[in-house]
Amino acid sequence: MEADVKRKVNVLGERAVGKTSLLLRFVKNVFGEEYLKTIGTNVYTKKVPVTGSEVKLVMYDIMGESDFQSVQDMAFEKSTGAIAVADITREETLYKLIDEWLPKYRKASVPNAPVVLAVNKVDLDDQEITKNEVVENVLHYFDTIFFTSAKTGENVEDMFNELGFRTMYRHTSPVRDAEDIVTMDKLIDTPKKLLSGLLAYASQLGEMPYSTMEDIFEESGIDKFSMKEGITEEQTLEFGDRLIKWYEDNEDNESASAVARLLEKYEEDSKKS
Repeated sequence: MEADVKRKVNVLGERAVGKTSLLLRFVKNVFGEEYLKTIGTNVYTKKVPVTGSEVKLVMYDIMGESDFQSVQDMAFEKSTGAIAVADITREETLYKLIDEWLPKYRKASVPNAPVVLAVNKVDLDDQEITKNEVVENVLHYFDTIFFTSAKTGENVEDMFNELGFRTMYRHTSPVRDAEDIVTMDKLIDTPKKLLSGLLAYASQLGEMPYSTMEDIFEESGIDKFSMKEGITEEQTLEFGDRLIKWYEDNEDNESASAVARLLEKYEEDSKKS
């Protein structure tokens, strides 16, 4: 197992949307019916599996009262990702995220920090937010969306795993520094190291949509949340070849050449080990 990667993330939204309940369901697999009011900031940690390694999420749960600016600023500072929580029974909580919480978060977080929308409490009947409304009106504000229930656990673990994946491979350094960052003074001599490098390239080089990277994962037969050591050389090389093809099809020969050089380095380094 490679060394832990730590990522500071936030869970944000209005009071009583279920932020703390989602965290407790994810971290401890428990749920209480009573409203859990957060005073100031609570911090939870848990490791999530990502492509044969782990990301340790350090999760800041902040109070939902939007006028406590200093508390929020401290919690948001240099955050690398967030889950924005709306209550499916209160439509206004969704638009408060867009109008108030996201601008504050974006101002303090690292550039390009992924934000996942959780439409929570899907176990309840009196719903005011529909999937069509979310897709048509607010999808473009978020990286992806999950409909969740802290009570039943529906989609909770998948959502946090997805955030872990996105924070691990969402880089904020200048795009064309990727090749130096990945290869400088490093041996790329195992399929797992090669896959890590390829993922870093896919997140920085060119303008590859996230959905495309997910398609390439599936086409290469790789489970991005797998903790197994069995990520094969064949799968990893297939992933690299498909990256090259996508860049070439989109006339980005510079990125295609960078990926090809990484594959060549792997071939050379793996012979040395």
